[in-house]
Amino acid sequence: MKKFFFTVSFTLIFATDIFCFVHFAEKTDYFVEFQEKSPGMLAILHVNFISVIPEPKEAEEIVKQQLKIYGNMPAANKKTPESKNIIGSAWHINKVAPANPVKIKFQKDLAAYVWLGKARKIVAFPDYISFLKKEKNIEKLKYKESKKRLQEAES
Repeated sequence: MKKFFFTVSFTLIFATDIFCFVHFAEKTDYFVEFQEKSPGMLAILHVNFISVIPEPKEAEEIVKQQLKIYGNMPAANKKTPESKNIIGSAWHINKVAPANPVKIKFQKDLAAYVWLGKARKIVAFPDYISFLKKEKNIEKLKYKESKKRLQEAES
C-alpha cells in the first residue's frame, strides 16, 4: 500500500511540475520588446525568454499571441495606422552573456512570423516574402498599364 501511495504521489508531483514548467508567465519567464519604425517599415516584436528555453511549439504560440495583441492595438489607438505589419520572433537571453541573445527557431527553416495589418492575420516569414513579391509584381503591372494608357491618350 505504501508503494502504491508513493507511486501515485510521485506521479502527481511530477505531473504538476511539468504542467507548471510548460506554461510560461509573462514578466517572470519572458518579456516583450516592441519597436515601431517609420510608417513604411515593419514594426519589430521580440519575445525574450529569460530563465528557460521553451519548446519551439510553445515559443511559437506565445509569439503568435503577442503578435495578435500588438497587431490589434492600432485598431484601439486611432493615432497609428491600422495596416501596420509586425515581425515577431523569439529569443533566449543568456544570463552569462545578455548582450548576445540566441534566436529560437520554431521549425526547421522558420524563426519568425509576421502580422499582416491589412489582412489582420499571421503568416510565416517565407509566406510574407512571397506576399511582398506578389505585391511588387502587382504594382509593376499597374505602373505599366497606367503608362500604356498615358501613351495611348497622347496619341
